[in-house]
Amino acid sequence: MVDEIGEVVVDVAGAVLRHAGGFVVDLTVDHVFSRHTARFFHGVGRRLIAVVTVGRCRIPSSLRTVPKGVSARPRRSDWLALWVGILSWIALFLGLGFGVSHFL
Repeated sequence: MVDEIGEVVVDVAGAVLRHAGGFVVDLTVDHVFSRHTARFFHGVGRRLIAVVTVGRCRIPSSLRTVPKGVSARPRRSDWLALWVGILSWIALFLGLGFGVSHFL
């Protein structure tokens, strides 16, 4: 009987953790693709692409205006800059984490 209660508790805890983890991922994705955060990562990505290609490949700024009533249509280069910005930021923090962790 105690084993059955323990299994139920473990199953419930696993379900709660899965839902909590999914909630955290949803919040993170919503935050990353929010207006201001996406602009930040797009800016980081476009500058990093410009530095890596020594200025040969330039992606326009994400601060361009869209007429009222018209939805923005991101180009492929906008998505590239966004993902490069996100991945480079993750790589930066992973590198700092692994590089500094041996001091702890």
